Amino acid sequence: MNDYIADFSALLKQLDAEEQKEVVDFYREYLQDGHFTAYDDCIRELGTPRQLARKVLADYSIKNLEMDDTDQAGTKVRSTKPKDDVRTVWLIILAVLSTPITIPLAFGLACLSVAIFAAAFGVIIALLGLVVAVVVGGFSSLIIGIGILSSDIWLGLLYAGIGITVIGVLVMMVPLFSKVINGVIHGVTNFFRWAYQKAVPKNRAEKHGRGQ
Repeated sequence: MNDYIADFSALLKQLDAEEQKEVVDFYREYLQDGHFTAYDDCIRELGTPRQLARKVLADYSIKNLEMDDTDQAGTKVRSTKPKDDVRTVWLIILAVLSTPITIPLAFGLACLSVAIFAAAFGVIIALLGLVVAVVVGGFSSLIIGIGILSSDIWLGLLYAGIGITVIGVLVMMVPLFSKVINGVIHGVTNFFRWAYQKAVPKNRAEKHGRGQ
């Protein structure tokens, strides 16, 4: 059992010291109470140390996201960063891949994941394409306007003004584009969180008495 706990503990470096201690103490106590002394007995009960660690890391990442999304009054807020969402999705994928689930369920999740990723990628690419097109159009208009100022000052000013206006509007809309992209990423994370909670059941130790 001690070897199992040591291997398990070594895979929890992404958690802080307090969280590591909480998790390790819980599973050590569970194995001791159940008299699971042999390494193989521990694996049969909880899975391999890597499988258990991946599940724990995914659970903690989801819990932290949920805490970040809710303030002390219980109101839904958004304080997580896109990199935290991406990290959570990656940990969920690793946890699901480490969990023995039925082939139809795995296939269904894979198809849904591909569809969600494709839709999210399409939205982001469309937004980036729009930004590039507006930038090119704005600068082109500005350059044309400057180029014809000597021959037709009013037309040149018109083109230059249009270019400056377009670029200015784009700059003001950058925060909106950023929020949309962050929202898409967070939506993908919420899907994976839902799929994970449906596909990966609590292990016996969690059912026995651990609440996360």
